[in-house]
Amino acid sequence: MSSVWGNNLKLSIFGEAHGTMVGGTLHNFPAGVTVNLDRIKLGLKLRQGSNNFTAARKDEDRPTIISGVTNGVTNGAPITVIFNNKDVDVVDYKKEVPRPSHADYVASVRYNAHADTSGGGHFSGRSTLPIVFFGMLCADFLEMCNIKVVSHIKCIGEIYDDKFGTEFSDELIERLNSSPLATISTEARKKMVSLLMSIGATGNSIGGAVETAVVGLPAGYGSPIFDSLESRIASLLFAIPAVKGVNFGYGARFAHALGSEVADSFVLNNGRIETDNNFNGGVNGGISNGMPILISCSFKPTPSIKQPFKTLNFETNKIVNLEVKGEHVTCLAPRGAIIVTSAVAIAILDSYLEGRGYFELNTVAEDTKKE
Repeated sequence: MSSVWGNNLKLSIFGEAHGTMVGGTLHNFPAGVTVNLDRIKLGLKLRQGSNNFTAARKDEDRPTIISGVTNGVTNGAPITVIFNNKDVDVVDYKKEVPRPSHADYVASVRYNAHADTSGGGHFSGRSTLPIVFFGMLCADFLEMCNIKVVSHIKCIGEIYDDKFGTEFSDELIERLNSSPLATISTEARKKMVSLLMSIGATGNSIGGAVETAVVGLPAGYGSPIFDSLESRIASLLFAIPAVKGVNFGYGARFAHALGSEVADSFVLNNGRIETDNNFNGGVNGGISNGMPILISCSFKPTPSIKQPFKTLNFETNKIVNLEVKGEHVTCLAPRGAIIVTSAVAIAILDSYLEGRGYFELNTVAEDTKKE
């Protein structure tokens, strides 16, 4: 098992949901950057969810930084953070009756019945804690370079929020990045809350999608073929449990469009090269074109629900009733928005490091202090 990602930045994740801790290490992050703990704590709080429409853990997820930071400033060494698992209700799942739509069965096959699947083990959403920690660190650094990452809830079930356009105000970005149910439209938010409450009352769950924008990334970042900007972002997004689909720009709708309908023609706008539309979501040939990068990330309904399942008992080969114990979250999209933002920020900084060079980026923090 290898839980390591990245080309320039190197991210590794360790721990299990019901073990002593979960954590991660980030290599090659620029030195001299002040760690914005307020932003990190906000991100972790958003990831934890709200009791109004998700089952939030009772304990606060507090990061303990054990290397890579001196007096609140990154020192160039690998940054390692851990989160102790305190609020743990250990459930001994029966290995002969794997939970439907979970990783229990495949983990048992892959690791010869030795995988720890209590609470999801290494497959759990707890693994996203270090992603959010490092994502907020990367997002904060990107903002020093005038690049911002922002997400909103694209849809929950059949209720859709307004779409991102090509203009992003600082007020909108700040509001969305600090909301537990980030929507552009207040009316869509009200409908989503009502739907979540009604679905939760039945003990069921529902899927949703998150739309993310990268604003301010200049043209020329990324590579063609095997290391495209899309593949780098998507590979990290698919590390988020329950993510089942990633699209860029017009995405899957391209399959139903005519070429004349989805052309991104180049124009000159106040001396800046842009496109008149953004169907390709800011990426051509695996490389950024200077327009906002638009990403849609789909979450499946939470497989742990209060309603009983019928499933196969692998020992008796008989169909049995199974009631899944533990945490029940009505929809993963609300708390997933900040996780997606974090993953995208890490992926973008990984490409940005490649484009500008590690040593050059080390000077960004120093230049920012002088301004």
